[in-house]
Amino acid sequence: MASIVYTVILIVSFLFLVWKNDDKESYFPLKIIGYFILGSFAFNFNQISLPLGFVVYLIFFRPKLNVQVKRIAAVFGFLAFIFVQGTIPYAMDEWESRPIFIEHELGSVYTMNFQE
Repeated sequence: MASIVYTVILIVSFLFLVWKNDDKESYFPLKIIGYFILGSFAFNFNQISLPLGFVVYLIFFRPKLNVQVKRIAAVFGFLAFIFVQGTIPYAMDEWESRPIFIEHELGSVYTMNFQE
């Protein structure tokens, strides 16, 4: 489930950001995908997910061309990280732990008439 959501977010944000291309740049679509994946990269430590990719982007990456588009790609990746690591597991847990009531019309087996 999480991989499907992640893939849909990747494709939609990729198409949106390719249309916002300001400067001509070689291999621009691959760079956008790279920034998205970097923004969504997670480091798991004792069942706690840390957004290490987004922190690395903020500290080390200073793009020269299409700065705004690449920043948006990294932020979309970070939002995908939040959605996949936090929202989906919470929603799945709530869905699986909901109370289920099954209504039945049968009474006791001993009072049923099997001839009918």
